[in-house]
Amino acid sequence: MSDTIKVSEMEEVIMDALEEYKDKAEDVVAVTLPLVGKETVDTLKATSPKRKGSYARSWTYTMRKSRGSKKNNDLVVHNKKYYRIVHLLENEHAKRGGGRYYPDQASHGSTVHVKPAQDKAEKTAIERIKDKLGRIEV
Repeated sequence: MSDTIKVSEMEEVIMDALEEYKDKAEDVVAVTLPLVGKETVDTLKATSPKRKGSYARSWTYTMRKSRGSKKNNDLVVHNKKYYRIVHLLENEHAKRGGGRYYPDQASHGSTVHVKPAQDKAEKTAIERIKDKLGRIEV
């Protein structure tokens, strides 16, 4: 590419550079998110309530394609087997005989474990992606 660009070619050159940057950014996201997903799953396995341990062991993550993308760049962390009780352990809810369960209540054994892991994963992913995108040359 030459150092001088005609005004009539300016739009095409800018669009080519933006398209190249978008492709590189998608590659960075596609590489970074699975690593963050694995770390988040490990965190959830360590911080989840454990009576028998099967709830904590069933955390996993999935990569999905987002709209308009050719690559898997949506990270979903979920409990594969016990997805029905995640919200019960994370949030307050009514007891069957009356009354309420509250997270971190000693008698219930539930703890707020998903929200801190989610916050940490979001922060980590943003930092890593920004760091890697800052090093991309177009």
